[in-house]
Amino acid sequence: MSASETLDLYRLQGCSLQWRGFVLAMAEEFKDALPEADVARLMARIGERFARAHPLPAVESLEALALAANAVWAGVSWGAVRMQDGGSEVVIEHLAAPLTALLVHHGNWNMSFLEGVYRAWFREAGMLPSLDLEPGPGGSADVSRYVLRRVS
Repeated sequence: MSASETLDLYRLQGCSLQWRGFVLAMAEEFKDALPEADVARLMARIGERFARAHPLPAVESLEALALAANAVWAGVSWGAVRMQDGGSEVVIEHLAAPLTALLVHHGNWNMSFLEGVYRAWFREAGMLPSLDLEPGPGGSADVSRYVLRRVS
């Protein structure tokens, strides 16, 4: 088995076998019934709902916010996050989300879900209305990247 095949196997094991068939059937149904943009909005709303069900404590720093988010992710085996202050923007990198490999042929489900989660958590933490979260460059099967920055 090549290194790439080994990594693909590891990625697929990130989504529990008991949920795989259900999630894939749901993905197919969404793909057949809704335009991709609608599925993305739906998944972002589901992400926001997840964030409300898993609120973060009040924190004083970006580092503390990342620690609190990682505590939630560790509790549900959903990978981990890194957050970096870039001065005029915050870069958020979510690593090893379990839906990424499973839904590789179903658009940006994982990206939209996580975008909704992080947008809701940042809003709850006091994000200014002039800021918003958007997908960032350089994402991969292992890393979902977002940028929090001022919007026009």
